[in-house]
Amino acid sequence: MKKVLVLGAGMVAGPLIRYLLEREYALTVTSLVLEDAVKLVGGDPNGVARALDLADEKELSSLIAAHDLTISLVPYTFHPVVARHCLEQEKNLITASYVSPEMQALHEDAEAKGLIFLNEIGLDPGIDHMSAMRIIDDVHERGGKVRHFRSFCGGLPAPEANDNPFGYKFSWAPRGVLMASRNGARYWRDNHIVEVAPERLFRDMNILTVPGAGDFEAYPNRDSLMYRDIYQLGDEIRSLYRGTLRYVGWCDTLYNFGMLGMLDTEPRDSKGMSCAGYMRDLLGCARDEDLRVAAAARMGIPPDCLPPWNLHWLGLFSRRPVGADRISPLDFLGEIMEEKLAYRPGERDMVVLYHEFKAWFEADNHYERLTSTLVDFGVRYGDSSMSRTVSLPAAIAAKLILDGKIPQRGVLRPVYPEIYNPVLDELSEMNIECKEEKTAY
Repeated sequence: MKKVLVLGAGMVAGPLIRYLLEREYALTVTSLVLEDAVKLVGGDPNGVARALDLADEKELSSLIAAHDLTISLVPYTFHPVVARHCLEQEKNLITASYVSPEMQALHEDAEAKGLIFLNEIGLDPGIDHMSAMRIIDDVHERGGKVRHFRSFCGGLPAPEANDNPFGYKFSWAPRGVLMASRNGARYWRDNHIVEVAPERLFRDMNILTVPGAGDFEAYPNRDSLMYRDIYQLGDEIRSLYRGTLRYVGWCDTLYNFGMLGMLDTEPRDSKGMSCAGYMRDLLGCARDEDLRVAAAARMGIPPDCLPPWNLHWLGLFSRRPVGADRISPLDFLGEIMEEKLAYRPGERDMVVLYHEFKAWFEADNHYERLTSTLVDFGVRYGDSSMSRTVSLPAAIAAKLILDGKIPQRGVLRPVYPEIYNPVLDELSEMNIECKEEKTAY
């Protein structure tokens, strides 16, 4: 019986754990909070729940050594540590996170030892890569060149659950969402690099209509330029853009929150403070000032606009205790948002993934517009769409690795047919399917 170590028992781990247990792998599931792991193992005889603090590297190394494969679902900052122990113990590794420079630096050593360190095998990154590469490889096999490529993805409340002024609810870690709001971005437009400074991220926004899903705000996601090489597009590509989707209103709110310093990560004194007191100290306003008016003035907008009202709606001007002696504005905001923007029992989330390509075929001098659309919903009182679309690709990839079906070695992304075809095919059997359309002109 193959043994799999799953690090992390958070919001997206459930479907992966059940998938592997149903296929009779021996699983050890770890969490900082033992009860979380126990709940997900669910008493299955092939599953063991363990408490683990990743700071205990001796215990971590021992667990990795005792298993055939490690799947790391903990925050991305821990992945390089996990990877180094996998390298020492000569064990394969899967993560659903972006390849960091620290992870990439392990490529040659992992390759030399014949190991697979498969990253970016979730939703975004993950299904986005795989569905894009299936189309790109098909265009290349037919003698075409990809001239323009735009890709968008978002995890959102289903329309009937979109009932708050943010147009958003958390289906993964709030801190991760807010930390991503601090990123700058780069993309390729008409053979020119477009650089977006972090403070301008939410101002580089446009409205995108996704067939079958509706209208969304789209803003750039990290560094799109690297995907010219990752997707093997080289000099043929003239525009390449990867973006994030949100309901209308999110970008203006988060931009203005950033203007106030709400996305800062430096802890501030908050002992004995109420939320109003913390905000008053952050804004540097007098005790008799109206906080909503003061916040709006610092944003440079009227007090009746959505961003200051959203601060009020969250309760950030209330007498509620902060509950910590020191906390950063970002973590203060995240803790409040996690409570206010939580899914209620029975509510569904929604994942929207949309690719748009323009390809040129020189042989008969014609263009094709190709699209790939995934619109997936969570299950009422069951798994969220986010948990399914993030963890099931990783679970299927784990089976491929354990069955010896992936020939590549080293630090990998799922851009190879040996990975993306079986993963996408099995996801389709689970009704997680990208619908492709093609128009020639």
